[in-house]
Amino acid sequence: MDGQHRRRFERLLRDLEVTIPTPFDPWEFCTNVAERRGRPIHVLRMDTTEAASCGLWLATHKADYVVVDEAAPSVLAGHIILHELAHMLLGHTGQIKLDAAALGFEVLDPAMVQRVLGRTSRYLTTEERDAEAYATVIKSFAARWSPVPRPRDGDAEHAAVIDRFSSALTGDRSWRR
Repeated sequence: MDGQHRRRFERLLRDLEVTIPTPFDPWEFCTNVAERRGRPIHVLRMDTTEAASCGLWLATHKADYVVVDEAAPSVLAGHIILHELAHMLLGHTGQIKLDAAALGFEVLDPAMVQRVLGRTSRYLTTEERDAEAYATVIKSFAARWSPVPRPRDGDAEHAAVIDRFSSALTGDRSWRR
């Protein structure tokens, strides 16, 4: 990802005006995005071994659903959430065209289902590369504003110094910078 793309994605994050959790937590960030959008986002842990990817986003009339492989370690699951949020925030759609009448959708709107179909775990399309880059920018942007972690084993004097630096560096955590 070049500097121009990074700056574009950082600008999009600032424009969202979403609170960054401290310390950063993808699940809490997802909740903050849902609140900002005024639309619930449900994260579901499921077995995706039969699917083409380890995560997906499905939009319905009333809510968004982010599916994450139940076997994914916490760090990977968090990144999958950010990747799927990136698709959502960038307004991505799938590549497969649906014949709604032939499929007989009763619960889901075919136009909404269209948003997820046709995406794969390979980053061959611009949408997939952009979602991956945006997810990475979210994590790196949040890391810049996270407090400095305290050492687990150290003396109290060193911990106090780190705490002072950390509180001085964190300041206002809004996206308005």
